[in-house]
Amino acid sequence: MAEPSSAGVVVAGAIGAGLMINGEAAIGALCGGVLYFVANAELSILSRVALSLVSVIVGYMFAPVVSGMTVFGVGPIDLPGPAAFVASSSVVTATLAAIKARRGSVVTKGETDG
Repeated sequence: MAEPSSAGVVVAGAIGAGLMINGEAAIGALCGGVLYFVANAELSILSRVALSLVSVIVGYMFAPVVSGMTVFGVGPIDLPGPAAFVASSSVVTATLAAIKARRGSVVTKGETDG
């Protein structure tokens, strides 16, 4: 009979192989999420955890897109780890900046353009 620890390793390996997770992209996205968490100390812990989780997930998903891009003459980033890091560390910051800019440009009911 197999020991529980060896059976657990086999099951975890089978799940990982079934999901076909790119380990390099996952590590890059995780590093970008950690960077976001550390760099935004003005937010509450709960907000930082939630936004870091979004950053990791979306950074991993955007890694193939970023790996094929050329920005300001730099690129493409051919490695999945750095591509996921760039995507993960920038996606939430860019989205929040766009939301803040949109809120700032909307004139509320009581204000005038004068």
